[in-house]
Amino acid sequence: MMLPSTSCGTYHPGHIGDPALRGSWYEIDLGAIRHNYRQLRACLRPEVKIYACLKRNGYGCGAAEVAAALASEGVHGFAVASILDAISMRSAGITDPILLYPGALPAAWPTIEALDLTISVSSIEELERWRARRSNIRVFIKVDLGFFRAGATPREAVRLLALASACRDVRLEGVYAHLSELPTSRAPDATDQFNRMLAILKEADARGIRPKVAMISSTESVLNHPEMDLDAVDPGALLVGLSEATGPIRHLALRPALKTISTSLVAVKHVDASLGPVPEIPGFHAGMRLGVVNFGWGDGYPRKVPDKAQALVGGKRVRLLPPAHLEHLRVDLTEVPEARFGDQVVLLGRQDGEEITHKELACLWGTDLVGLYGQLRDHVPRIYT
Repeated sequence: MMLPSTSCGTYHPGHIGDPALRGSWYEIDLGAIRHNYRQLRACLRPEVKIYACLKRNGYGCGAAEVAAALASEGVHGFAVASILDAISMRSAGITDPILLYPGALPAAWPTIEALDLTISVSSIEELERWRARRSNIRVFIKVDLGFFRAGATPREAVRLLALASACRDVRLEGVYAHLSELPTSRAPDATDQFNRMLAILKEADARGIRPKVAMISSTESVLNHPEMDLDAVDPGALLVGLSEATGPIRHLALRPALKTISTSLVAVKHVDASLGPVPEIPGFHAGMRLGVVNFGWGDGYPRKVPDKAQALVGGKRVRLLPPAHLEHLRVDLTEVPEARFGDQVVLLGRQDGEEITHKELACLWGTDLVGLYGQLRDHVPRIYT
């Protein structure tokens, strides 16, 4: 198999996203993303808004394409950390609200204004810096409940809300927080953090400065803590089919968006004596049939080839041989004599009844499922099914 046919997905021949230009590609299942959204939507109250978190280019699946699929399902809005993702989404015709997580600086205001984005503000100083650039800014206040990342402390949050509410050149649209994921026994538990948020909202409500949208729940909390839905939720990993929640209260039948990581054989040869001494590398031997695949550590593969690393060729498991190179890997084709130049090589997914699963690959790569998606590279073409 040289390349998938155009009937299995969408790509434009000759375009930078055309897998024929390099012979490696990701297959992304937009139907799975829509399915996951429907699963989530069905378990929320109708009035709870969903801001789909598409950071890291939609978890490597393509922010614009994922956003288009979710927009067709009626999602309320989106949230991203990079203006570049927002640009790609607006360029694709997405008109729904887009919240920028902390990261943008006031110097980017012309682009933010042109794209009609909502910014996150974590302090009075930040708010004043933004106001100095331009009037009529759209704002969500970010609160830090114990994550020790961006966000106003609970002590400062109401003051910031009050100032934003009083400024005629500020459109205060919401307040939100993200629960701490720090691996320490001293980190506040989810209930403590939620109570801090409720105290802020109670005081803001008493002073008449509570925004219309309050949000705290992302993937893990939306599954484990239905009481935290508030006015909106902003899950991300859940929408691409990822969840590592243990014993969730809400059981969603999620489907992974990433179906395959595929590449191609770009060289096939027999190792003979004319090559000189065989490298002292486990797996190498004289007479072996050696293949080279068009995928390396520059494409997201681990710099060190994991022990027992495998790929699928012709529906059979074959060994990947160290070392990994920037754009290539070696594969032992001794057990697949029928393999030829140009054949498909599957690093993740199913081929002729054999399968390399997400969990298997994540374990080999020394990461978790979210980390696997996070290592997807933007220069590798995507085919959308």
